[in-house]
Amino acid sequence: MIIVGAGIVGASFAYHAHQKGVNQITVLSSDLPGDKNQATTNTWGWVNGYASNDKSYASFRQANLNYWPELINDISNLEHSSKGAFIWDLDEKELHQTIKQHQSWGQSVKISTKSELQGYLPNLINSPALAGFGMDDLAIEGVRATQELFKASESKIIKVNVKELVCENNMVKGVRTDDEIIYDNEVVITAGLGTPDLLSTIDIHFEMRSSLGLLAYTNPLPSLLNHPITGFDFHARQDDKGRLIIGGRFDDDVSNVQNIKETAEKLVQDMATRLNYNGKMILDYFTLGSRPLPIDGRPKIGRLVNSKGQKINGIYLAVMHSGITNAPLAGKLGIDEVITGKRNNLIQDFFPQTFNKSENFQDV
Repeated sequence: MIIVGAGIVGASFAYHAHQKGVNQITVLSSDLPGDKNQATTNTWGWVNGYASNDKSYASFRQANLNYWPELINDISNLEHSSKGAFIWDLDEKELHQTIKQHQSWGQSVKISTKSELQGYLPNLINSPALAGFGMDDLAIEGVRATQELFKASESKIIKVNVKELVCENNMVKGVRTDDEIIYDNEVVITAGLGTPDLLSTIDIHFEMRSSLGLLAYTNPLPSLLNHPITGFDFHARQDDKGRLIIGGRFDDDVSNVQNIKETAEKLVQDMATRLNYNGKMILDYFTLGSRPLPIDGRPKIGRLVNSKGQKINGIYLAVMHSGITNAPLAGKLGIDEVITGKRNNLIQDFFPQTFNKSENFQDV
């Protein structure tokens, strides 16, 4: 099996392929785990089940949230940095509606009062009157998780630029790099924003969006935040090294910001006013990540079809935003489908392309 893309989604596919007995897994990517251009490197690291007004997507996210602890238990050196997360980036009416909606879908979320917040977040100045609390939400260090999943997969990772897919008679048979053609009977695409260009080489139009996200990292600090928090114009958590990771309004796009460093420094300065800490809090470094965004915001997982509606054999696609949440089951259920041909109901609504679901693929 060839996997194109070495982020957390590719790592999950590699790990679950190995678990299913695939004994030769080659991962090809121009960016390796931890490289600054990789989306996983620039993730905030919040695993949660929220997907307002989209029950099937919320169910998938919640199933991933339930599965993460199993992965953590099975893989040495993999752990979560914290459990439970608070949100108050909605007005009171919207907050109640969001929590009530997700409770009705069976999720472990509730409304927390100011006094409860003060117990959970003793260093936070001016706690809000109300906040949503995801009791099972996790904070995961994306790069570390990716590295440990790849290590457990025993896959071979090659730093290389994949230029195109090699396809004959409606069958993908491998990939072409800058130097050679590498043949294999199954190619899994987990290439994030590189997906549209790759698919265009087999005449598939696949549209995506992206936005540029900024995260500011402080110097290592004493324990100040026990849980990730999301307010109206900021989100912050403390990582496993004691650094606060701070962003602005959730999903802000900083593409048009003139001075990124000044913006990052202001995120730190503003955060310092929100926490009861008398020591020195400074910007250590910042990251800029291009978020891979499928057009409708949902994951795209599955087999591909050509313009005639015929299944293209030998290729499987997995691309999504919030890879840190969705990667575990995208990989597990994706590999199950690759091996058995059976599609799990949890990913039934996430086909990569729009087609009449009442009709079967036309196999060639």
